[in-house]
Parts: sequence; structure tokens; C-alpha cells
Amino acid sequence: MVDVFISYSRDNKARVAQIAEAVAAAGYDVWWDAELPPHRSYGDVITEKIGSAKAAIVVWSHTSAGSEWVRAEADVARNQKKLVQTSIDDVMPPLPFNQIQFAELADWNGEPDHRGWRKVMMSLEELCGQAAEPPRPTEPPRPAPVERPDPSPAQRSSFLPWALLGLAVVAVALLAWKLLQPPVEPATAAASTETASAPESKGDGSVPVAAVPVEAFTLAAVIDDPDGFTNIRASQTSKAAIVGKVLKGETFLTYRQSGPWWRVRKADGTTGFMFRKYIRLVENDAAAAPKAAAAVSGEGAIIDDSAMRALNAADVAGLSRQQARLARNEIFARHGLRFKDPSLQAYFGQFSWYQPTSDSVELSAVEKANVALLQSAEAGAQ
Repeated sequence: MVDVFISYSRDNKARVAQIAEAVAAAGYDVWWDAELPPHRSYGDVITEKIGSAKAAIVVWSHTSAGSEWVRAEADVARNQKKLVQTSIDDVMPPLPFNQIQFAELADWNGEPDHRGWRKVMMSLEELCGQAAEPPRPTEPPRPAPVERPDPSPAQRSSFLPWALLGLAVVAVALLAWKLLQPPVEPATAAASTETASAPESKGDGSVPVAAVPVEAFTLAAVIDDPDGFTNIRASQTSKAAIVGKVLKGETFLTYRQSGPWWRVRKADGTTGFMFRKYIRLVENDAAAAPKAAAAVSGEGAIIDDSAMRALNAADVAGLSRQQARLARNEIFARHGLRFKDPSLQAYFGQFSWYQPTSDSVELSAVEKANVALLQSAEAGAQ
């Protein structure tokens, strides 16, 4: 059984070879008809391989879109719910496959963070599961040590005085070096953070986890990803396991770091690494600054993280009717809503983060759910 079957037109063989190599490099077992055995029928082998594969990548192009074989293979994969569609020359999949999403790889050249390639990898993870790491090459056996004959007693006796003299010279030199060194200043307690040394690149864009600086999560951020979500990885590489996801409009915390991967933390405590390209800090965003300040500092907030996580019944169980009302409206206040109720305007006006700028605001899905929960708690409170 193979993990991935690839269907394509022979006119695109060189381009498809690049796709096959990248899928194999990600740890998946790949089959495409470049490996077709000469003694087997083409149709029998294709049917067998598609049926046994966990996923089938169809590479659409101007030539493959007109190929009956590729269409037939795509139809089998679709019926078995294992179809992963790609396009390599800006062509739409033919009917009826144009009704299914596809990944555009026309400008892809092997980059792991390419938008279209990320879609392909996410589909393979769902269909095949997390790929195993590719096997590492084994080290060649080391030659056996050459045994040397022991020196004779006469040789040992003549060598010993010179060896002792050499050791004495080394000891004296080390002692003199140590005495000449300046005294070491004790570490002060003023340091608030510790930063590890710059990590050595592994050549694949990844960085060892041990090189993560020890800092507080002090910056609020949102994702800037056209897919509407971004994965959080266990380590600083796109091949690492996915430990969580951040949705569009969801606020999370991070801090300034070097390198292409930043450490992030969600409101539910999930911590991991996110590709820096998809992180947008809200500190310089005038509309989001009040929300970020409230989320981080919690100044005067009834529930200081209600913009970042979905609340549950336990979070609102002990609130009075007035507290539930204020907690519900502070979600709108973080976005700068100008309240028509003078009491709400006066209450939130006492906080530095509240800057009324708009008569209508847009809430995230998490915030809308929290507003509904707090409204129910408000209605049921004494």
C-alpha cells in the first residue's frame, strides 16, 4: 500500500517529478507511473494503485485536462473521497472537477510555505495522517582500530622522564593563564529576560527548539493568512506536528523574536510556533490597539480574555446581572464602540484603553459567541 498516487499527463513529467520528490521528502510513500513495471498492464496497475493509496494527487494542466486517462483516474479518486487537485499552468480543472477546490502551483518552485503547497500538505495530513520523518542515511562502519605492539621496558623507561616533563610544563602554563584572567562579575538581578544564542541553521529552514528565548508573551497579534487559519507547530519547521490552529479574527500572544518562526500562545494555553509571515501585530493598528491593550493588561476588565477564547458556563456562573452586562459590553468597548447609553459611556470612559471611534463594530466568531453567553447569564442573574 502506498500513501500517495499521482495522476498527470506525460507532457508534464518533469514538473510532476518535482511534486513527487517534495511529497516523498515530506515522509510519504509515493507512486506515479514512472515506476510502472514493464510486465504489467497499465490499466491493471493504475486501478490497483489508486485503490490502495490513501490519497490521489491529480495534476491538472492544459494537456491533462484533455486526457481521458487523467479524467478517469480523477473520477475514481473522487468517488473514493481521496482526490487532491492541483493546477500547474493556471488552468481550471475540467467539468465536473471544477466544483472541487484545488491548489494553484503554477508559481510554486519547491517552497514549503507556498500557499498552494500548504493546501496540498494539509490535505495529505487529513487523508494519510502525519507523515513519518524520512529515514536518515546510516553511517558507514568504522574500520577496526589497528593494534600496536607495546613498547619494550627499555623504551618505556626512556620515554617516562620526557612525558613527566611535558605534563609539568602544561600544568604551569594553565596555572599562569588562570591567574592572569580578570575576575568574573556576578550576574545582576536586573536582567528580566534570558536570550539563547543564535541557532545554527539545519539547511531546511528549521531551528532547534532549545534555541527559543525565555521571554514573556507581551504582544497581541492576529493572523494575516488568506486561507482564514494558520497552524501552530510543535517546533520551528513546517514538517513538525500541528498542535493547534488560529482562526481569522482570533487574538493570540507572542513577542519579538529573530528568525522565520515565532513562538505564540493562544488564550486556551496552547503554545507552539507559527510562521512569522502570517503574524500581524496589533500594536500599531489604531482600531485594534484598545483591544490589544485590554487583552494584555486587563485594566478594569470583568473578563480580560473574552476577546481571545470561548467562554463557558463556569466563567459566567458567579457574575451578577450588572457584572454580566458590563462584561458583555466590554467586548464592544475594546473595538471602540460609541455607546448610546450614558452610563456605559461613563463607565468605560474611565479606562485609558477605551477610545470610542465608531457607531458600529465587527466582532469575531469567538466574541459573538461570548456576547450571546453573557446575555443569557445577564437575563438569568439575580
